[in-house]
Amino acid sequence: MPYFVVLLLFVIVLLFSLASVSQSYATAQQAQAAIEASHAAQIASTGNLVTVITVALVVVAILAAVVLIAWLVLRAKSQPKRQWTRTGNDGWDQFIQPDANALIPALMTLLLYEMIQHRQRDAEQTWMNEPALNDMLNDTPTFPDNTWDM
Repeated sequence: MPYFVVLLLFVIVLLFSLASVSQSYATAQQAQAAIEASHAAQIASTGNLVTVITVALVVVAILAAVVLIAWLVLRAKSQPKRQWTRTGNDGWDQFIQPDANALIPALMTLLLYEMIQHRQRDAEQTWMNEPALNDMLNDTPTFPDNTWDM
């Protein structure tokens, strides 16, 4: 009988230990679920923030567009109306067409100036490329650079 009591106590201790282990496992799983729920809540709050900022920017853009349109309408109403006179060619004479022939003298002057500069450059290059002049330029004496030596 004492073996039976010891065995019964051993079984009871074993059952309590298994219950304790399962309770610890359940607590750990509950904590893991709480962590994942907090991550989901954090992601949802970030999404909500992005949504709120987007809606705010759209409202500001619409408000700016309404203010701009109102300003343009009020500006157009405040300016005096132009009085157009009807002529024989149905009002086409109100726009002054630029005279394209007026630019021809300026373009010719610019073209002549460029040609003169180009010829002067060619003449300078030809003069510098003469062999006698190059020999004379290359035979210049060199002076020692001892100006600072004392």
